[in-house]
Formats: sequence, structure tokens, C-alpha cells
Amino acid sequence: MKKIFFIALTLILAASCQRAGRQINENIVPGSGLYLPVNDAYYDLSTGKAVSFEWGPAMAEDNGYVSYEVLFDRPGGDFSSPVGRVAGQINGSRNYVTVPAKTLSKIARLSGIGIYAEGTLQWTVRASKGVGGVVYPGARKVMVRTMNSMDPLPVTVGVSGAAVEDSYNMAPSRGIDKSGAPEGVYELFGRIAGGSTFQIKDNLDRYYVLNTDGTIRAASTATDTQITGGNDIRWIQLDFSSMTWWVKSVAKVEYYAAAWTGTMITDRRQMTYDGKGVWKLLDYPNTVSLNEAGDTRHRFDMTLADQSVVYLGTEAPLGTDYTTDYMRVFLYTDETIGSKDWDKTYNYLPADAGRKLDIFLYMNADNPSGSWWHEYNFK
Repeated sequence: MKKIFFIALTLILAASCQRAGRQINENIVPGSGLYLPVNDAYYDLSTGKAVSFEWGPAMAEDNGYVSYEVLFDRPGGDFSSPVGRVAGQINGSRNYVTVPAKTLSKIARLSGIGIYAEGTLQWTVRASKGVGGVVYPGARKVMVRTMNSMDPLPVTVGVSGAAVEDSYNMAPSRGIDKSGAPEGVYELFGRIAGGSTFQIKDNLDRYYVLNTDGTIRAASTATDTQITGGNDIRWIQLDFSSMTWWVKSVAKVEYYAAAWTGTMITDRRQMTYDGKGVWKLLDYPNTVSLNEAGDTRHRFDMTLADQSVVYLGTEAPLGTDYTTDYMRVFLYTDETIGSKDWDKTYNYLPADAGRKLDIFLYMNADNPSGSWWHEYNFK
């Protein structure tokens, strides 16, 4: 009721001010000009480097708050229907902004510039007090090479061929270290034989080749790819928004359990690779989780061939059931794991503490979550 009364009072006061001739002042004097980038600056967005924009600060006649957005248009456009807009830094409050290469490349594509092609955008700035606003006089041109991204982006990506253990779909990336992956990024955990060939095809029957320089090439017909190395378990990421890729070899995956009962108790068991991105640990005794403190923490640790470790766990609290969301697996590195002994761990329900079980880790899309996931089978 207090909130409703406050809103009503605000509307009455605003109407009263207008009746008394005291209109809200929305007038803005634009800044002294556009600073960066300089006119006709050139940026190769395929390098992934962000572009900084800066302009002179505007002044509100009532000395109030001013927000900004950079407007982009085709050369010769009047910015009445811009092809893209980006708010100034910190929710539009600053007279500068750093625009990610992917964002600017997308705007360039909307203006009609092709995939991995060069073209020109023009830009200016609009300053406002939330409504109305004023567009800065003049405009500057910026020349760009767009990123080598697919349009439209794939919805599903399949892998098949002699080098892989079976035909299956890649999983949409979850990202790593609390940072979600952009659209168009797919990952695969699986055994891929070096020197043998495989094919990559998306839902639109477009084929792709992984070049040795880390770029992806699109092809209209089935085309073979091969990578170096032995018959390793690989972690491959394909980014179709920038047409780049990388691969790492997985040395081992371990189940890690810990409990504090006045002293630290731990247990680490290497899991068995079961094919197609699945690891398993059968008949695990689960004795660490049976303790007076009720401490049932556990996690998965993945060691890569270079001996770096990726920690597979969660920050979600356990409720009254092992829900699909709770059983999702998220990836962390040393940057965000916190305490390697305690953090990003799962827990068992109290009734399951000490129960023998089979544990399955799914690093593929063939499970209820559609991406990284795990499950328990209690005995």
C-alpha cells in the first residue's frame, strides 16, 4: 500500500508541476565531438580484439543525469533506424565504451557486410535523459573486416568417421570459470585417433574442416579432417562465431571425496573411460561420506596432458532431491576453484551417506541436461 501511495503521489506532483508550467527539462547540449576511433580507422575483427569508442561529454540544462549510446548505421544513413546500438560503459553512464569484436562484427553483418569481408560503418552518439535525447552532429566512419562466423549459427553439430569411437553430437558449451560461452560454441570429450580422418557436419548439412592454424573452414560437401597425436581422449572446442578451434588431451579423470571430522579425510579414485564422453566408477564404497559431521563433499578432477587440472563441480546447494539442475557439472580452473580441498563440491542426501554406488560422469549431450552432467546408482 505504501508503494502504491508513493507512485500515486509522484504522478500527482508531476501533473501539478506541469499545470504550474514547470515542465521537466529534457534539454541536452551534446558534447564537443567524437574522439575515438579516428575517422576511417580500420579494424580486423577476426583477431578478436575489442574496439574502444570515446566522445565528448554532454551537458543537461538542469545539470541532471545523462546516458549515452553509440549508434551505428550504413554509410549515408541518418541514424533514424540504426543497424546497431551499444550503451556507454556502466549502464550508459560513461562517455566511452569498449565494444567486443563479436558484437561489432554482428552489427557489421546487420549492415550488409558479408562473412569475413571488409566494409564500412558510420557511427555517432545519442545522449538522453531516458526519453527524447539528442544525436551528436556529424558522424565518423570505421572500416572493419568481419569475423569468419557462420550465418546462421549451427543448432546441432555432429562428428563421425574412422577417427572417432562412434557418431555423436557435440554438446553446446557451458563455458568455464563462471563465464557462460557465447552462442555457437560446441565441445566434445571423446577418443579421437590421431592421423585418422573424421567429418564434422551441422544441422544444415554444412561440413567443416579444422585447419592446423586453429581456424575452421566451411565446406559444402563431406570433407575429412585429421589431427595429430595418438589414440587420445580429446577435449575439442569449436567456435562457429569466430570460426576457430582448439584441442587438448585428457590424461585422467578422478572422483575426489573429502570430509572434515576434526581431521581431514580424503579419497581419490581414478575413473574408467567408458566411451563417447562418459566416465564411470563402479562399486564405490563411499565410506568417506559416513561420518559424524555429516560431511559428504565430492567432486571430479580432470587432469590434462599438460598436467593442468580442470575441476568439475558446482556451487549449487543440495535440496531434498538430486534434481537435474543440481547434477549439472560446471568447469573451473585454479582461477576460480577457491579451496581445492573444499570448494565447488556436491553432497549426498543424508540417507545415502555411506551407501555403495556406481557413479557416472557424462561429458556429452546424451543425458537429461543436454550438456555436462553426472548421476548416482546406489546399491
